[in-house]
Amino acid sequence: MRLSSSSLRQRTATAPPPRDASARPLGLFFVVMLMFGITTTLHGLSPLATYGLGAVFFLLLAVVGFLLPAGMIAVELATGWDRDGGVFLWASEAFGKNAGFFATWLQWFQDVIFWTVILTGSAAMLALGIGWSEGAENKVYIVAVVLGSIWFTTAMTGMGLRSSGWVGTVGSLVGTIVPGIALVAFAVIYLSEGHPSNISFDVSALVPDLSKAGNLTFAISTILIFAGIELMGTRVGEIRNPGHTYPRATWVAIGMTTILLVPTVLAIAVLVPRGELNIAAGIVQAIATAFDSVWHIKWVPALFAIALLIDSIGEIAGWMSGTPIAMATAAREGFLPKRFGRETRGAVPSMLLGQAIVGSLISVLFIAVPTVRSVFWLLSALLVQLYLLMYILLFASAWRLRFTQPNRPRAWRVPGGKVGIAIVSLVGIAFAAAAFVVGFIPPSSLTELTTAHYLGVLCSALAVSLGIPLLLMVWRNITP
Repeated sequence: MRLSSSSLRQRTATAPPPRDASARPLGLFFVVMLMFGITTTLHGLSPLATYGLGAVFFLLLAVVGFLLPAGMIAVELATGWDRDGGVFLWASEAFGKNAGFFATWLQWFQDVIFWTVILTGSAAMLALGIGWSEGAENKVYIVAVVLGSIWFTTAMTGMGLRSSGWVGTVGSLVGTIVPGIALVAFAVIYLSEGHPSNISFDVSALVPDLSKAGNLTFAISTILIFAGIELMGTRVGEIRNPGHTYPRATWVAIGMTTILLVPTVLAIAVLVPRGELNIAAGIVQAIATAFDSVWHIKWVPALFAIALLIDSIGEIAGWMSGTPIAMATAAREGFLPKRFGRETRGAVPSMLLGQAIVGSLISVLFIAVPTVRSVFWLLSALLVQLYLLMYILLFASAWRLRFTQPNRPRAWRVPGGKVGIAIVSLVGIAFAAAAFVVGFIPPSSLTELTTAHYLGVLCSALAVSLGIPLLLMVWRNITP
């Protein structure tokens, strides 16, 4: 017998019982590193670097209009419903379990697509790092790197949360923090040696030219960089003292992300001319420029390319430790076969295996398309569109729950009472909705596809991606 919508609002959505506090493996350091690893990547900086100083405008706009609101909403929800489930639990409490499953599906499916996107960039950077420029468009090579990385990370994640936590931590240190700091240092040395900057530091360049609609598509890449701040809410039941740890970890991770990415994107823009910047491998280009111009060393870019591949694997490990848990909760509610809901050592083996297969099939798309770059852009646009819809549901859920369950204990609340939660939710919804609309504008640099072809493929992919969860909801309702 299924719960009615009215009784659902008075009960918490089904999820595993909270773990004993002494058995929870995640302290502040691990949570910070997992959050930072999930939300922070250097890969999406190359498209932003084409704006020069204007990249700072888009990054800060995304921080204020998206990252901070999403972080505040996630902290309130995670500390109010402090057990595993994440967006499934939160959206179910607000709008019913169908909405919870729909939000979870959007989060999970975009994640599987994201693996291919981020690993494609890593593979391209590795090829350029070792001096094999043709490798960035070699389909067989790209697919091999993507498949190998997906299955390696799946195996590590299947060993439990502690294992995936270490993979994510190493990836963040080796592939994000160290390369980012080093790249900024190289750019400073490059300029101090008298080499010309490829961007203007005039204040007028801070605000990009917003009159060109095609250029706005690049701004969506900031969403891809910052997405995932809410993901650790799926594992909040495994965080020690979540009411204290989760908020602190969120603010530290947001601060680290902002402090690292702003100077790093400027370093890329300084070192590589806009017309020569490879949107998938601009970081390695910047490293190569610095070493060729200053130290005349050819082999260092390969080390950075390897580090960035490690970063990709670490970031995927962080995502794999979160999204399957939310889907497992949905499986236990009958939206998927029950075997997808079973957990072993903090992992969900059936869910991990299933998503690895789906991710592998998506990566094989590269073999059937004209260029790697066209798939890179189409998949990037698709995953961002799906995730933006999830965020709209997330912001709306937090807003509704403040009214329907105002007295539920929350260790941290968005300041300002009902007015404050309304403002933060509306800012997040407005930003996500605007970015969703802009996502249908094809990038001006994507000359391989016509506008009609781009829109046709993107809309068809969206229709399929949104149709699958709707069919699963129908299946759940007719299944005894």
